[in-house]
Amino acid sequence: MGDLGRRCSTCGLTYAADVIFCPADGTPLSLRALDSGPDPYLGRQLSTAFRLDALLGSGAMGRVYRAQQLGVERNVAVKLMHRDLAGNSALVSRFRREARVLGSLRHPNLVEVLTLSEFDDNGARIPYMALEYLDGMSLRSALAAQGALPLARALHIVLQLADAVGEAHRLGIVHRDLKPENLMLVQRGDDGDFVKVLDFGVARVDDAKPSIATQAGAIFGSARYVSPEGASGEQPGPAGDVYAIATILYECLAGHTPFDDPSALQVLVKQQSATPAPLLSEPRANTVPAVVARLIDQNLCKSPGARAADARAFGRALLAAAQQAGLDAGELLPHPTLLGTRAGVGRERARVQTRALAGQDGSTARGHRAPDLAHAEKLATPLSATRPSGPPAWSERDAAPLSRRPVSAQRAVVVLLCFVLGAGAALGIATRLGAFGGRAVSQQGTTP
Repeated sequence: MGDLGRRCSTCGLTYAADVIFCPADGTPLSLRALDSGPDPYLGRQLSTAFRLDALLGSGAMGRVYRAQQLGVERNVAVKLMHRDLAGNSALVSRFRREARVLGSLRHPNLVEVLTLSEFDDNGARIPYMALEYLDGMSLRSALAAQGALPLARALHIVLQLADAVGEAHRLGIVHRDLKPENLMLVQRGDDGDFVKVLDFGVARVDDAKPSIATQAGAIFGSARYVSPEGASGEQPGPAGDVYAIATILYECLAGHTPFDDPSALQVLVKQQSATPAPLLSEPRANTVPAVVARLIDQNLCKSPGARAADARAFGRALLAAAQQAGLDAGELLPHPTLLGTRAGVGRERARVQTRALAGQDGSTARGHRAPDLAHAEKLATPLSATRPSGPPAWSERDAAPLSRRPVSAQRAVVVLLCFVLGAGAALGIATRLGAFGGRAVSQQGTTP
């Protein structure tokens, strides 16, 4: 007997126990024990390209393996469809569509698709896709280990998420299933929290072709992260993804999502009608700068029009709010390895939170007026300019030799003061020597 989960009686897909409606067709899911048994594919070689070495996980559509790409001898991830679903043409189309969606996206924080193919399994054609292998942990695992994240670390993660999903929005693609389980934190250079966004299986693409991922009335995603319009069965746009990103950031800082309930159905009801508790009312988040907290609360509004237009717009506003609160954008965004470790992130977070507790910067949890959010958005540096889609760029100041870097104002004052004092002393000595020399000449002229 396997773990408890939910299976759709219409299409046969299986889901975790907290999913109440089938994302594929909207059918209510029944709780049951899922069958388990020996893995039929472990150790199998797919054509001459991949060997399946280890099972990494199993989901509604299929299984994911760590595989060896033969010839180049590197690890890849292979996602193959469940055999009992391979005869469903609509689901096969959805599986292939996910690969095409990911293949059309180019962004450092999006998982890369290497190939899409199929193999024969006793007469059944099983589709599979090979993706880059990610050796890290999910954001869900990080939250399970820590409960909540420090402000700077949470912002570092969510700003990457916003920029990556914003690139999808730019191309007319809405993810619709953003949650900590779909965010991998991997090591890139000295950054152990480099984000990779996964699973575009229920993404909506703005095109003229109807698909299973655009059915009216279907509820997509997980209940705790679905937008109010998504919980109502409407087709969410980019603002729906913004709601999910704001929910993820709320959870990173507060230790739980705005709406938590054992019943997924009750969570969906709350998503449609209840008002989330303000972030600053949460004990773990009461030192978050008010300008940041207000922006998160604003993007948890029920109306899509009250939120940021897309994920990149939310990221820009969030970066500006963090800068207003005293955080350094250079420490929050990914940066090249040559710039050294990210230890400054922790120091900056401690400095900001210490000032907040002392009430010195106007950004304490309560009782102080926060900077205007509209002004924060005006000050925002576009993420596409700060960190383009490619190797992260560093500033000319950071790239310049130390001898050409600007001196800080405090150091400049000290240098100037030393120069003035030295010049004054030299002038005094010169004057005295000149006077002494003048008297000597006068005495020589009067000597008989």
